[in-house]
Amino acid sequence: MVWNYPEISKEDFTKLLKGFVDLLILACGFQSSGVPAHWDAENCRKALQWGLFFENMLRSINSSETFGESAREVEEAISEMKSNPLFPKGLENLSSDTLSKGREFVLEHLMINSTLKDTQLQAVLVAAVESGDGGIIDVIDGKLSERQAVVSCVSALETGLKILSKQDKDSTLLGGVQQPIELVTWNKWQSKGLSYFLSKRTLRLVSGASLIFSAPKGQWAEVLRRLHVSAENKEDIFVEKIELLLLGCVTSRWTHLIEGIMSVSYKTLTVSEQYEELCKLLLQRSKGLKQNEIALTSKVEEILEYLTDILKNRSHHLWKLPSALTAAAIPPWSPLFALYFGGMEKQLKLDLSATRCCSCDKDVKEHKDCELAERVWCLYVFHILCRCHQTI
Repeated sequence: MVWNYPEISKEDFTKLLKGFVDLLILACGFQSSGVPAHWDAENCRKALQWGLFFENMLRSINSSETFGESAREVEEAISEMKSNPLFPKGLENLSSDTLSKGREFVLEHLMINSTLKDTQLQAVLVAAVESGDGGIIDVIDGKLSERQAVVSCVSALETGLKILSKQDKDSTLLGGVQQPIELVTWNKWQSKGLSYFLSKRTLRLVSGASLIFSAPKGQWAEVLRRLHVSAENKEDIFVEKIELLLLGCVTSRWTHLIEGIMSVSYKTLTVSEQYEELCKLLLQRSKGLKQNEIALTSKVEEILEYLTDILKNRSHHLWKLPSALTAAAIPPWSPLFALYFGGMEKQLKLDLSATRCCSCDKDVKEHKDCELAERVWCLYVFHILCRCHQTI
């Protein structure tokens, strides 16, 4: 094939295309350093001009049979760029077709930016209207509708959380007519788990985890390795990495997970009885009885292998993360589950060599509403009641 488009050389086209990809990455909200990207009207206008350039170029090439060879060269250049293992997976739909709708492609990435502020949204709209036509206005209208739907959903979730929180506080202030402590504690842990799963921070992390772990393992492992670690925040960053990895294990079943914890009803069981049910589950696993299990996706297997490797001698860090997340993310047939459950077993059996992970005294024979009891409850809910791991 021979590049015969006279307006620009293939080498220059390739350079411009790489620059366009970098611009789209910034449009998604962040610089390579992790710092939020700044978008004002002028920057948005320049980005749309890039899109318009590729629109005009592809329209010119595709409008004439004379440039048929160049059209095929464009596809080849795009395919070669996408074959690079470091190419961002969020741009997998890059093609000559998307380039022929360059401004729409730019707007799509600007409008899905979860960190978009009101001023930034205004900048996008101003730039689009100034450089747009009727078609672009329709695109903007569609993207705004999609964004509004997401915002409405988050708002509804926040309202629901406030109601749950108020109900929980009211139930503990009823004096002599309080519900039995088991039911109050059950409701408290259920609300606590939902509050974590549906918080703005967690939803952002889920979105980020979904993007990060869509890449090959070598790429996302390198991203995690490069996260800045200083002497002051070394442990905090490590725990945040674990949290992101655990969320990566559940992004594909997020809806099932939330539906599961919302649907569980109160059962008059002691912590010891819940623990015994979990032991039976592990016993079935040790005997190879996995009739209720569904195979993990290769992506989740990779994440769990990575987690197990970095937590071999540091599994105590799992206790620094929300009980509900740890329980939901780690399946009972994973070696990591054995590490986590083994730590709880020492606590429950009053192993004096173990550092107490709850506020109970050393001579306490039964845990009722402490952190350890909550962790047993979460495992019981997700692995015995919900069977959420069947939806992986």
